[in-house]
Formats: sequence, C-alpha cells, structure tokens
Amino acid sequence: MKNFKKNLSIFLLLIILFSTNTFAQSNNTAKNVIVMIPDGMSVEALSFARWMTEDNKFTIDDLATGLVRTNNSNTPIADSAPAGTAMATGIKTISPYIGSYPLTSTMPGSDNFNKNKINFPVANVLEGANRLNKSTGIISTSNIQHATPADFSAHHLDRNAYEEIAEQQVYQNIDIVLGAGSKYLEKSIRKDKEDLIKEIKSRGYDYITNTQELKNSKSDKIWGSFNEESMSYDLDRDEKVEPSLAEMTEKALDVLSKNNNGLFLMVEGSEIDWAAHANDPIALKSDILAFDKAVKVAKDFADKNPNTILLIASDHGTGGITFGNNNISKGYDKVPLDEFTKIIKDAKITSTKLTKQINKDKSNISNLLEEHYNIKDLSTLEIEEIKNSKSMENTINKIISNRSNIAWTTEGHVGGDVALYCYSTNENIKPLSGTVHNSDIGKYLAQIQNIDLDKLSKELYIPARKSFEDKGAKVEFISSPNQILKVTKDNTYIEFFVNKNYCIINGKKKTLSGLIVFNGEKVFIPKDALSLIN
Repeated sequence: MKNFKKNLSIFLLLIILFSTNTFAQSNNTAKNVIVMIPDGMSVEALSFARWMTEDNKFTIDDLATGLVRTNNSNTPIADSAPAGTAMATGIKTISPYIGSYPLTSTMPGSDNFNKNKINFPVANVLEGANRLNKSTGIISTSNIQHATPADFSAHHLDRNAYEEIAEQQVYQNIDIVLGAGSKYLEKSIRKDKEDLIKEIKSRGYDYITNTQELKNSKSDKIWGSFNEESMSYDLDRDEKVEPSLAEMTEKALDVLSKNNNGLFLMVEGSEIDWAAHANDPIALKSDILAFDKAVKVAKDFADKNPNTILLIASDHGTGGITFGNNNISKGYDKVPLDEFTKIIKDAKITSTKLTKQINKDKSNISNLLEEHYNIKDLSTLEIEEIKNSKSMENTINKIISNRSNIAWTTEGHVGGDVALYCYSTNENIKPLSGTVHNSDIGKYLAQIQNIDLDKLSKELYIPARKSFEDKGAKVEFISSPNQILKVTKDNTYIEFFVNKNYCIINGKKKTLSGLIVFNGEKVFIPKDALSLIN
C-alpha cells in the first residue's frame, strides 16, 4: 500500500510537472507566426489607397503598433534585399545581400559588428521554424526568387542571382511556395541545365500553375508557379490563372495549420513596390487593396487559432507619393475628395494593361483613356506628351497622377519610417510596438518562437575548407559546370553540391540538415556534414 501511494504521488507529480511545462511553453512561445510584408508601402501610400475604398477603412488599420526604421547597415535608404534580411535574421546588412552578414556597418541598429563574419550566411527565422518541426511557407506576387522571399529562404551576396536562389529554395524543405518565377526552374533556361521542376515534383510537391489547381490541391506540400516571371497587378490578373494574394494566403494557412507543432508563413505583396517605382497610382491602389484582403484572411485565422502572432511591416517606402501636389499649393483645403479619387477609384485596368491595347499610330489612345479612366478632355499639353512619349506607361501615369492631385518625389526608394502592425492572440506575448529597427523585427520573430539565430547560424554555416583541413582532409573546389566541394581523407570521399542539402559519400547520397552555400570565396556546410570525416 505504501508503494502504491508512493508511486501514485510520483505519477501525480510528473503530471503536474508535465502540465506546468506544457502550460509555460504554450503561453510563452508562439505556435503560429505570420509575417506579411507590403513591399514598398509607405504610410502616405496606405493613406492614399484608403481614400480609394468605399468605407475609407482597412483591416490593417486596427493593428498598428508603431514605426519601423528601415536603414541598411551602411546607408539611410534601404533596398528590399538588406531590409528583408534584417526582418528575417535580426541583422542589418548591405545591398545587394540576401541572408548574409554585411561587409560594413556604420548606421544605427547595426549592433556589435564582427569583421570575422563578413559575407557569412546568417540563419533566418524560417530555417529556425523548420528545425522546430513547424510547417513553413513563403508567398509572393513577384517571382519567388525575388529579394524579399529570398531573404527568408536563401543566402547569396547578389539578390539578382535568381537561378542560385531558386535552387536553394527547392532544397530548403519549405512546405508551401506560392508565386511566380517558373522561368528560373526550367532546364531549358538555367545555365546549369538542371530541371528543378522535375526535382520539385520528386520531392513530393504538388506542382501547380493556375487558380483551380490551387483550390483543388489536397497535398500538404504545394509549389505554385502562376507566371514565368511575375504575377500581374491584382486589377489586371486573369483570375483563372493567377490566384489573389488573399486566396494564396488562405490556402497556405489551411495546409500549414494541419501541423500540431505550428506554422511559419511569410506573405509578400510584392508589386505595391513595383507600382510605386512606376509612379502608377492605379496599380498602387489595386495592390494595396489586395494586400489588405490578405491581411483580413490572416487576422481571421489568428482570431480562430489562439497563440498566433501576426506581424506586418513594409521593408521600405517607394516613390515618395503624397496626397496633394503643386496644382493645389494654394487652396488645398478647399479641394473635395472627389477631385483626388474620381479617376483612380473606378479605373478598370492599370496603365500596364492599357498600353498593350494601344495601336501603332496611337490613334486610339483618347478612346482608351475615356473607356477605362473616364478622361474625355485631354489638354493640348497632354496630347503633346503622348505624341512624344518614350514610355507610354510613364506618360499615362503622369497624366492620371497630375489630374488626381497626386505627387511623387522619385521612381526609387525613400528613407522614411514605415508603419508597424502587430497582433497577438496569446495574452502572454505582447505585440512588438514603439519605434523599432527592422532588425528588431527579426529578433522579435526569433524570440517569440524560442529560436537562437546566432546559435543556429553557427550550426548551419560552418566554413568548410578550414574545418576539413583541420581534420587532415584534402579539399578541392570545382566551379564548373556545377560548384562542388570535394573532400578526401583515407578511404572516405565526399562531394558537397553547392545550393543543395545533400552530399555523395563514397557513392551514396546523404541528406544534410541544411544547405551548402558558396559566397564567392568560401563554401559553408551544416555541422552534421563536418562529422562525416573523422
């Protein structure tokens, strides 16, 4: 009887300890993390787009918690590659780096610069979530190899190395990949002549290319390529071929949430930035509205799934848009809202699509402007600009902006702070708030998932040559046609394939815990690869 009571007491104590630990884990660590990036969206751009809605209200409005300082590690105006890297890794870097430690660091928010890490790959929060056995996903309306999605899934010193980035993404074990960019997967296009679409299918993905296939897919692993290079602006898209950002977000959350360990999802509204680069107010409105619909999907998911964190922030502002221009330098406070919105609000297509309908002699431009934008009274100056136009898109965007009292300061990026939005359905995890650096976002995303990114970097990205040579091995790097690191010691012969997650050891394939990465100077390997040589 004494033994029974003793054993019962121990059993009850174990239950209490287990319950306490489980309680602490679920209350201090986020199960589901959704990061949404309206690329290039300044506060002014959001204000502009809000006026174009029926009720002048966005879902995102109620989630605002602060501001984000977007500077690079070395310059005040950011690019998507370093800005996204900061959000994904907690480390500010320089252009055109993707997921890599900076060459220099002179600006605020760049803490404890370590020259010994220059150009090293640095681990990101998606890689950390993978190692927590969470389901992971990336969504983009650009090619999926573009800067921001690449920041959360690859490592390279050049954001434009789409073929290398594409290969890394294929071998990153991401569950859901939705966007465009099939061009960089195709054997006929790629310099290395590798068929990455075939590889994607062999790795268990349902490879899909249109909206219906996305809706019909029952797979837990989906790779969607809805255009060779990039998806259309939301206003122009063929709904049968290209799903909306909201549809992609909803599908991703439906699939990823099946995992009891939780999920990490990055969603980018890529072409908000492209519209602002083009100074196109119609496309800008279109894609900000589409992004906010995706935000609603994510917020609804968070409300139905306790212990979800939704964080939204742009990587930088683009275009320097202002609601107001020199037409109304005087009397600006007398101009009714309709004078700003009447063309843009009801526009049927963007200038990108309209210019494809213009005939060679430009004789139908007046009819097209009236049909799609209700512009019936072209001025002499506007007609002259159209006749002499070198870029019809730019000219039409200029006419629409000017008539709508909208101004732009640049076709590039701007350095202003952007808005921060953070929403938590875990009362023990406070939303990120205040004026923060973009690198603080990366640190926050790691902290709420209990990920040590510095430790993970040291485990995933070890300099290979020195490490193997210290173990007495012979190391040889082959750069063409594919980059291969060959390591030999005694009777062990290993080939490590750059941008992949496996090696061939004595003729047998072995999957590794991470990617093989080459930064132009050094090859980096995960820790378990080093253990293959005694």
